[in-house]
Amino acid sequence: MKHLAVLTLIAAALFVSRPDAFAFRGKPVTPYGDYCEQCGKYGTCKSMMSFHEAQKALDNYYVKKGFGVMINDPGPGRFIRAKIIDKGRVVDVIIFDRLTGRMRSIY
Repeated sequence: MKHLAVLTLIAAALFVSRPDAFAFRGKPVTPYGDYCEQCGKYGTCKSMMSFHEAQKALDNYYVKKGFGVMINDPGPGRFIRAKIIDKGRVVDVIIFDRLTGRMRSIY
């Protein structure tokens, strides 16, 4: 019985000490496989968005939810990685597909 109590305390201390332990309380910030309004529901962009268009699409999507967006790597590739910010705290990390308009949480 004593060993069980010690193990429970250690597990609780490890869980609480992690900074990301409570990252997704409630609904997730980015539902699995969501999409931006600039492309159709099934990834029907006519061509790959420019970096500026993708940044604007992400800003529009997350401002409606009350979040900010900080793009990490604006490289020339198809995917953009971005941090979703709420009150100065990262609440999600996503990848955005500039060809289809799809976004997925990778946090």
